[in-house]
Amino acid sequence: MVGNTYWLSNRRANRRVSSQAIPKLSLQEFTGELLPSTLQGFRLLPSWIFLAMILIAILGICSSVILRSRQELKASTIEYSRMRSEIATIRRSNTALQREIRRIASDPISIESAARERLGMVRPSDIVVPMKSTGAVSNFGTLPFVR
Repeated sequence: MVGNTYWLSNRRANRRVSSQAIPKLSLQEFTGELLPSTLQGFRLLPSWIFLAMILIAILGICSSVILRSRQELKASTIEYSRMRSEIATIRRSNTALQREIRRIASDPISIESAARERLGMVRPSDIVVPMKSTGAVSNFGTLPFVR
C-alpha cells in the first residue's frame, strides 16, 4: 500500500506555524474581553460558589424528575390494580356463563323450557291458546294438557 506520507514528515513544521499564528493572551486580557464591565464583580466570587450553584441546579432537576417518575409509577400501579380486578370480574362472569351453557345443553328440562320460551315450541299433546303478549317472548301461551 503506497500513500502520501507528507503530512507525517511535515507535522513539526505545521505545529510551529500554528503556534506562531495564534497570539498568546493572558488570563487577565481574556476574561476582560469576555466579561463586560458590569459583570466584572463576578470575578471576585470564589469558584466554589459557582460549583455550588451548579450542584443545586442539578439537584433540583434530578429531584423533579424523580418525583414525576414516582407519580407516574403510582398512577400506573393504580391503573394496573383496577384492570386486574376488572379482569377477575370478567373471568368470574365467563365461568358463570360457561356453567349456564353446560347446564342448558345437558339438562332436558332446561332445554325444554328454553325451547318453549324463546322459540314458542309446544309438545304434540299440548293445547295452544292464543293470547296477546305484552312482551317479546312469544305470541302463544302454552298450557300443557294431557289427554
